[in-house]
Parts: sequence; C-alpha cells; structure tokens
Amino acid sequence: MNEEFCMKNFASEYTILIVDDVLTNVMLVQAILKKEGYSLLTAENGTKALQIAQEKHPNLMLLDIMMPEMDGYEVLQRLKSNPDTNNIPVIIMSALNDMPSIVKGYQLGATEYITKPFQKDELLKRIYHRFELYSIERIKEELEAAIESRDMLYGLISHDLRTPLGSMKMLNNSVLKLVDKDKVGEEVYEMLLLMDKTSEEAFQLLDNLTKWSKFSRNKLQPHKQRTDINSLIESIITLYEPIAELKHVVVSAPGIQEPLTGFVDVDMIKTVVRNLLSNAIKFSFEGGRVTISTLMEKNNMFFSIKDTGKGIKESDKEKLLNKDYFSTFGTNNEHGSGLGLMICKAFVEMHGGNFGFESEEGKGTTFFFSIKIREMNEEDDG
Repeated sequence: MNEEFCMKNFASEYTILIVDDVLTNVMLVQAILKKEGYSLLTAENGTKALQIAQEKHPNLMLLDIMMPEMDGYEVLQRLKSNPDTNNIPVIIMSALNDMPSIVKGYQLGATEYITKPFQKDELLKRIYHRFELYSIERIKEELEAAIESRDMLYGLISHDLRTPLGSMKMLNNSVLKLVDKDKVGEEVYEMLLLMDKTSEEAFQLLDNLTKWSKFSRNKLQPHKQRTDINSLIESIITLYEPIAELKHVVVSAPGIQEPLTGFVDVDMIKTVVRNLLSNAIKFSFEGGRVTISTLMEKNNMFFSIKDTGKGIKESDKEKLLNKDYFSTFGTNNEHGSGLGLMICKAFVEMHGGNFGFESEEGKGTTFFFSIKIREMNEEDDG
C-alpha cells in the first residue's frame, strides 16, 4: 500500500479551523489550503472558534492573536483547559513577532508559531507536518483493523472446521482400537494409521490457528484448575501412539505413572504437550525413540521431551522461537505451520514459566519447560 496515496485519501478528512477577524486573511488562507484538499472551517472571533472546536473537533486550528473581545492567547488557554479540545494542535499565525509573544504562545500550548506576513511554502510545510502525523496514525489504525478482521476470520473458520475434524479424528482413533491388525491385513491397517495421522495433523493445525488468533488479539487468558498433569500427559501419549507407530517410533514416559497434581489451564497444557510430542515424532528417524519426563521440585513442575532425531542446525536455532513462524521439514518431509512452538512458548509464559530447548544436529533435540503449579501453602500430594 502506497503511503503517499493513502495520505492523499485522508486529506478531505483532515479539518482545519481558520480563526481570524480579518476577512481578507481568512480568504487568503482558504485559497491556499483549498488546493491541498483539506476540509476548512472558519471563525471570525474567539467565542465562535471555541464553539466550533467543541462541536466539530477539527484536526488543526490556525489561530490569530490580535482579535477584539477575546484575543488568541485567551482562546488558546480555554482550548487547552477543556478536556474535550485540549488535544487539538494549534498553529499561531500572528503579526506579533517579538520573542515574549512567541514564547507566550508556546507556553500556552501552541504547536507552531508563524509570523505574518507568512510565506506560502512555510505555511504549507508546517500544516503538512501535522497532517503527516495524522495520516500515519490513520494508516496504522486501518492496518490494525485489517489485521483484527483477518485474525477474527481465521478464528471463525478454524472454530467451525474444528468440530467436524475433531469428530472425524475421534472416529478414526476408535476404529483403530477396534480393528484387529491381523484380520484386516497390513495394507488396510497402514491406511487406517495414515487416516488417523492426517486427521490429527489437520485438527492440530486448526486448533493452533484458533488459539493463536485469540492469543494475538489478547482474547486468551489461562483458566487454571486442579489437574493430575501426569494423567493428562499419558492420555496424549495414547492418542499419538498410532502416529508414532507409522514411523516405528517408540514413545515412553518412565516415571510419570505417579499422580502429579497442580493448578494449570488444562487446554493450554494439552496444547503444549501435543505440539511438542507431534514435533518429536515428526523429526525422529524411523525406529527412533521419544522420552518424556516430569519432575516436581517445590512448587514447580519441570517437563522435558527428548527425541533421537535429526536435531536442529546451529543456523536455525535463533530462528526457531521468533515471531516469523519458522519451520522445517520432518524426517519424512512432514511440514508444519511454524505456529506450534510459538504457541507452546506463549502458553508456558502465560503460566509464569520458562520454555527452551537443547539440540545437536544429527543426534536429537530436547524441549523443556517449567511452570509453577502450586502455591507455597499447598500440601505436597504428588
């Protein structure tokens, strides 16, 4: 989008109030500014100027000082003392060119001070500077509105697709549990595994998109409840066993059988663990191993997930957790959106925790996080 083009479009929305008791002065300024496309208002005295400022709220005021009944200084003082009008920029245009007069104008809140007779180019330059600031703010507001609309659309689409995909995923998973591999044959069973993997990946992508859309619009806050976190992790491992089976990857979680309870947002922690486990399988080689561990120290839970996969290049490590949605292909050319790790990091930090990783290319990667799940006065029950 061309910024200069956008600013020209805003010119007619930019309203300038010309305040001067001399009609020829008003007409001169009008003639100069009309060609620039600005919207113009006029007032021949201070009382009318303040009334127009209150009712119309112009974007800029050009103010003469030497006017009868109420001079420009008093107008400026009243304008700036009124909460409804104190943010209107004022350029003083006066024949008073002595230093005390100029200083007084600035002290009362004037933005600029131009002495009469003025140069046309100087006037236009001073006004354009104010208009430029206004236009940049307008462009920023329009971009923010466009981004907000886009994110809302993504969120709505993701939400609407999430329900049928979730149902399909559950059905696929249920079928896999009911099917006897020996009876249906290797080929059919592989197809069922692939269906389960595909539906899980599609669901995860939509789920991530929905959550990232809400998070980026500050619409997502953690709602913590008492949870057995180890049981939650075990349920996710069970869900991903068919996907791991496709690559003959063994997923194990030694030592997490004991209950480990604490206060967390269940959906957020499930999202974190699901994304990390999905990535660990994706970047594992055929026949690899993924190991999940949890550890409780005082009030903090430490979680780690280690794979024996391809690892991360040194040149990619700094890119991995930035906001450019960096992603790479898995060992079987699996591709992701780049949102997963960003969501993991955000959700861990929303729990007041820390998120990180260690990796060596060709040897594997370990992702880990720690979160506070108990208060100091809670009983240690897990």
